[in-house]
Amino acid sequence: MPAAIPAPERLRVPHQSGAPGQVRRWLRDALPDLPDEARDDLLVCATELVSNAVRHARPLPGNEVCVAYVLGPADVEVRVIDGGSRTHPHVCSVNLDSAHGRGMFIVSKLSTDWGARTLGDGTQEVWARIPFH
Repeated sequence: MPAAIPAPERLRVPHQSGAPGQVRRWLRDALPDLPDEARDDLLVCATELVSNAVRHARPLPGNEVCVAYVLGPADVEVRVIDGGSRTHPHVCSVNLDSAHGRGMFIVSKLSTDWGARTLGDGTQEVWARIPFH
């Protein structure tokens, strides 16, 4: 019998500018045994994904964003679910003079894989997989 896939741990946060900080605290507390470099990369990726959801997407019902993680044997996957937007996240050309536009570039460099998909109810899930080093 194949091993069961672990259920994701979830947190719902308000769709507002303070959400990334709440998510970082939750992940830091929930995953104290992650290697330092993996935890740092996870926190950066989660911050970028949640910030993008707040900045570019509609909230879920209740004016929230849902964040989840799944801890695997060699990586941790972070998922952010929002109310959807007109566009999918993508890696932009990096402009070092701009205050914005580097988030998905950073996620693409820190993760082994990432993606975005629209779910059947119109919500959007963006995820990134962070390896243990």
